[in-house]
Amino acid sequence: MQAVHHLFRQVLTLLLVIITLGVICFWLLFDAQPLVTPQGRMNAEAVRHSKQLLSNLNSAMQNPTEQQWVFSANTDELNSAFALASRTLPGFRGQAQVTPEGLTSYMTLPVTLLGKSYYLNASVQVHPSTGPLDIQQVTLGMLTLPGDTALSLLGWFADRLWGPGKGASLLAMVRSVQFQQDEVKVEVTRPGGWDFQRLKQSGLSVYRELFSSPAQTANLEFYYKIAAEYAVANPNSSLHGYLQLLFRQAQLRTAVYQDEPGRAQLENQAVLLAMAQLLGGQNLQLLVNEVKKAPGGKAPRVTLARRPDLQQHFIYSATIQVLTNKNVSDTVGEAKELLDSIKGGSGFSFVDLLADRAGVRFAQIAIGSASSAAALQQFFSQELTEADLFPSKSRLPEGLSQQTFEQEYQSVDSVNYQKILQDIDQRLDALPLYQIRIVE
Repeated sequence: MQAVHHLFRQVLTLLLVIITLGVICFWLLFDAQPLVTPQGRMNAEAVRHSKQLLSNLNSAMQNPTEQQWVFSANTDELNSAFALASRTLPGFRGQAQVTPEGLTSYMTLPVTLLGKSYYLNASVQVHPSTGPLDIQQVTLGMLTLPGDTALSLLGWFADRLWGPGKGASLLAMVRSVQFQQDEVKVEVTRPGGWDFQRLKQSGLSVYRELFSSPAQTANLEFYYKIAAEYAVANPNSSLHGYLQLLFRQAQLRTAVYQDEPGRAQLENQAVLLAMAQLLGGQNLQLLVNEVKKAPGGKAPRVTLARRPDLQQHFIYSATIQVLTNKNVSDTVGEAKELLDSIKGGSGFSFVDLLADRAGVRFAQIAIGSASSAAALQQFFSQELTEADLFPSKSRLPEGLSQQTFEQEYQSVDSVNYQKILQDIDQRLDALPLYQIRIVE
């Protein structure tokens, strides 16, 4: 009996220690107020700056003769990247300040605990350097880490991820960090044996190894073959014809494997990825499987609402939703339209956004739950028309220039813009297809 009491006291003491440490960590890390208040908006300029930042990084790494890479970014480009990040991670906010003395990045992430809102605030200060990276300090909530300690922790994590000594090697690649006015330039030693295309292929291989399987690939190929044969027989067809054919096959295969949990979702996922393989561009094909040549040597003309571009918006958005999540797919669609609004583009189109949001909603229903996946298959067992898949696009603005868009809607966060999105969602909600509920 005494041993039992002793064990009970030990367990109780351990619990008290854990609770005390948890309270201390919470007190140190979480704040009642955000460090960064909403500032940057996702508009055409923000998307243009973000695209320029990616272009600079891409150009620096693709030069096969340079022994050093020089990455450059200004304040607008860095803050635009934060603005896009906040769209894919709701609540996240970031802000960069670049001066000749250095770079300071501020970040805030909201956290809800016990019904109350708190904020995980962080900041990083980087100073100019010739040689090793010079981080002045890192703060996380009330904790402040000296730069050397932060770098040591970063190296320790890199060693655990990639092997002993890798952390020091990666940090040693930084040759210099310089600041001029509102621009930062980072010079990095080019890794030995570097090849951009090889890295791209390796990254895709790792991605497929992590997120796909031989069984999934076999399923995808099964549906791709059916879709390719349909494309040869029907070179000019509406998207709903493909989907009706493939989801009927998916229902039959699900019935064969009805004892397998989640089988309907797996089959539906393979259908969407097969359509991406058939209709997507080379990069999308690589992401879902491998590059395929058009069946019959000529790409089929597949339309949605009599327009090939709307079919592409639908399929690309559905595929991104399958591979990532709604926030990413919505952000990609909006960013593409904002870029189109800049001079030389086709203009911002809310009709394109209708197709984007339809594709996202479709993919959510297709793989969101076992019940919604089965309901989608059952829906396509009926004789359908294109109007059952895609609502009317009438009176939705198209071809808006950047100036017109910003005069009428300011940004994607404005009230006027959100009213148009609400109209789009109501059009989708009116169709029985998009009334299928995702319930586990």
